[in-house]
Amino acid sequence: MVYLDYSATTPVRQEVLDSFVMVCKNYIGNSNSLHLLGSKSRHLMEEAEKAILSLLQTKNSEIVFTSGATEANNLAILGVIEAYPKRGKHILTTPLEHSSVSETLRYLKTKGYEVEEVPLDDNGQVDLDCFRKMLRPDTVLVTMASVSSEVGILQPISKMGAILRDYPTTLFHVDGTQQVGKVPVCLDDIDLFSFSAHKIYGI
Repeated sequence: MVYLDYSATTPVRQEVLDSFVMVCKNYIGNSNSLHLLGSKSRHLMEEAEKAILSLLQTKNSEIVFTSGATEANNLAILGVIEAYPKRGKHILTTPLEHSSVSETLRYLKTKGYEVEEVPLDDNGQVDLDCFRKMLRPDTVLVTMASVSSEVGILQPISKMGAILRDYPTTLFHVDGTQQVGKVPVCLDDIDLFSFSAHKIYGI
């Protein structure tokens, strides 16, 4: 059988699997512990964080490890809502989002949040003029995928981020699950960025 559904998940590279087995066998200490095994685990974790920052070409980012992109998207969206309850109840997104985003936003609607989808142009990209007009002082969050998992459309994330500079209380979450490893990543003007290792030959 020929497997072509790499947008859903990729096979694990042998080097990654070997590294996983090695870590499971030799780094059993809790990375928050003060003993030697814990210190070794903490050092390994810090090295992994440096590698991820290098992949994303950034130095000043906080990395939160999750079980995958679905949990990361949920954490990003609900984390913003929990952290900034007084900034507003208006959220902007697109009609192309993964269910881990759209279903979370559907839940927030039941909690009184107003969720609007920004119109797309003929190429399936966010209409930037509409985006600019739809932003409000009470827009607490903009959340969308940089690359569509269904049709592969690349959104103008950098241009949207530039527009959002005029809205310092609006946070910008980008689901980069289909971007990392395929399209160069720039985190300028992005507040939260989520992705998953299993899309790029990891575990």
